[in-house]
Amino acid sequence: MVPVLTSRKASELPVHEVVCVLQADLQRGLSPEEVSRRRSYHGWNEFDISEEEPLWRKYLSQFKDPLILLLLASAVISVLMHQFDDAISITVVGTTRTSRVPPEPAEYHQNQPSTTRTS
Repeated sequence: MVPVLTSRKASELPVHEVVCVLQADLQRGLSPEEVSRRRSYHGWNEFDISEEEPLWRKYLSQFKDPLILLLLASAVISVLMHQFDDAISITVVGTTRTSRVPPEPAEYHQNQPSTTRTS
């Protein structure tokens, strides 16, 4: 059987080594019989897609941030003190800060500089 090659390991190897390990041919690909055999052993080449968290829930979960809670508490205190202009500006700052949805972890790591060293 064809050995399992992780994506991390495959990305570290030269193309010709990956082709050898996977017993593939770059020009012809796999025969239909080989595709069926590998599919029966490894399964379909599909991602397990789960339902994503709704946007409104992501938005509300950002109100757990202590800075946002502090800003909203300040806005409430400003309303109680009849400082409505301050309350409005604080609320705008607090809600606009939460309206930015943080990037997904994969996107975040993809945009970060590499920290691997080459010797």
